[in-house]
Amino acid sequence: MYAQVLAFLIGRHRPDAEVSLLGPSEELEDAALRLRPHLVVANRVPKAVREGPFFWVEQDEARGGEGARHLGARISADGYSESVEDVRIEHVLLALDHAERELVLESEGMNAPAEPRVAQA
Repeated sequence: MYAQVLAFLIGRHRPDAEVSLLGPSEELEDAALRLRPHLVVANRVPKAVREGPFFWVEQDEARGGEGARHLGARISADGYSESVEDVRIEHVLLALDHAERELVLESEGMNAPAEPRVAQA
């Protein structure tokens, strides 16, 4: 359910963003290579995605019985890395904005950049 809420909020705050939700049987690494997202948001980011040309947010998994525990995350954006104790939609949007800015800088002189793409596992 958390993935659907996060996808909804990204779409609401960034209506031009293309958000892809992966099914439970889809492998994130394969989907990342196929979709080439600007940002990957997942509970477990595979090593190939971490070391590849991707921006990513790795969320802690919520566990039942722990009450209203803060949900932490690790965020990596083009060499910038941060741990967040209480991740919020603003953190994910900032990572998406950073990824988009970097892609615009890379594509200067080329065609206009594509809409931002987010893969949510």
